[in-house]
Amino acid sequence: MGNIYEIIGNLLAVFVVGLLACLVPKAREWFETRITKDTQERIHQLVVSFTRAAEQLYHDTDPDGEKRRKFVMEQLRLLGVEVTETVLNMIEGSVWEINTETKKAQVQARTFAPGGDGE
Repeated sequence: MGNIYEIIGNLLAVFVVGLLACLVPKAREWFETRITKDTQERIHQLVVSFTRAAEQLYHDTDPDGEKRRKFVMEQLRLLGVEVTETVLNMIEGSVWEINTETKKAQVQARTFAPGGDGE
């Protein structure tokens, strides 16, 4: 009778090990994908924040944007973010968003200003 419990225990152990062997790679892939997505989202948030800060700091003194670009890249590097082509594209996208917002604000300001199109 003790032998049967030992055999059943061994079979259960084999089943659990086999189940783990199948599930662990899938779980690892899911975690890596999730971490990558979360990391990319966090990097994007940092890029947007640093781009806005650079715009605020250097807008009047940096007509070609070189100081602003260096500022953003340096801040990212200080946090350990590798500045890859993807990150550079995020920076350019963030700059585009800022420029678009600025243009919209300028149009609205002209529209609502005395003598503007809104009067």
